[in-house]
Amino acid sequence: MNRTKKNYIPFLAGMAAMALLACLISASLAKEDPPAAQPQVEVQAGDLRLACSEAGIALFGVKRVAPGEKVKAENGAEIPAVLTFTDEKGEIHYYVEAEAIGDILDVCYGVNYHEPLNCVDFGAAPFVGSDGKVSVKPDGTQVWLNGDIKCDIDYSIKRVGEEEPIGIARTNSQNLNHAMFQTEEERAEEAKRAEEHRQSTPLKPEYGVTCGMYTEVDPAEVDMASWSGTAMKDQVFQSQKREKNSKGSIEQSFDFTPWLGEYAMITIENTGTEDAWVHLRRPNTVGNRRYDTFSNLRVPAGQTLTRALRINEDLPLENRLELYALGFTDVDIELTLTAEQYRFGK
Repeated sequence: MNRTKKNYIPFLAGMAAMALLACLISASLAKEDPPAAQPQVEVQAGDLRLACSEAGIALFGVKRVAPGEKVKAENGAEIPAVLTFTDEKGEIHYYVEAEAIGDILDVCYGVNYHEPLNCVDFGAAPFVGSDGKVSVKPDGTQVWLNGDIKCDIDYSIKRVGEEEPIGIARTNSQNLNHAMFQTEEERAEEAKRAEEHRQSTPLKPEYGVTCGMYTEVDPAEVDMASWSGTAMKDQVFQSQKREKNSKGSIEQSFDFTPWLGEYAMITIENTGTEDAWVHLRRPNTVGNRRYDTFSNLRVPAGQTLTRALRINEDLPLENRLELYALGFTDVDIELTLTAEQYRFGK
């Protein structure tokens, strides 16, 4: 992965050079391995010193990679997570393996070597087709998927030749205005499909699904006497249309923390007159366009759904949840939401 030529220590040779290359070069990006004590590798020449795995990695004061721990590449090779370099003035510098950073910071699309740019790219990955091969454009260049900056306005990035990329706001109106010109038969067919969709959407979640630091569990697992805090209490939301003639939706985010306990609970009460189609998903912390998704459920009008999530304290940055709800028809929906945390299970 590392394709940068190191020219500041050209005098290292023989076994020292081999040890240095063992520390710096891996055949593929690394994946984390359970902690294990590993022998350290050290190279020293004059006042310069390079050591592998002397230091670990922590996030907000919580250890994520222990000193001495290594990470495992896709080919099975074990490589250091951290390099410690001491310069000729005695100052210490730290170099962290790129994929380890991507995992800990929860970067959209991870970290990959982007050959056309000759860069290690945070938030981009080649598009791999169903045949397992990287897709290419007619001109032979690879197709890459890129994350982007989060924004309340849905947008895409347009690139024309060598010009600077520009953001273009998306709109649903062109796709949904067709409803104004539908025939009676077309409207009846669309209503039939909506009803089939409503009936086929499950009412209960699949337990055991994990997204980021959350695993969905049966609410009965939570000790309700261990309440630790309330983020939202009986707050009413009504669907909002972003575009004329579009279907209205409700969007709300929640951020929980392991410091307040092992469980988070979101109560969704449908206080409207129409069934709601409720999505619960976890976006990446850095970048946009990718979501881990829990079960998408139907909450009938007048009923309440409680979703309970067990929290993994080792993934504190992967703590954002997004609720996205809309109706099965064009009729507006109304939800009353409560979000709380609890310290323990039963």
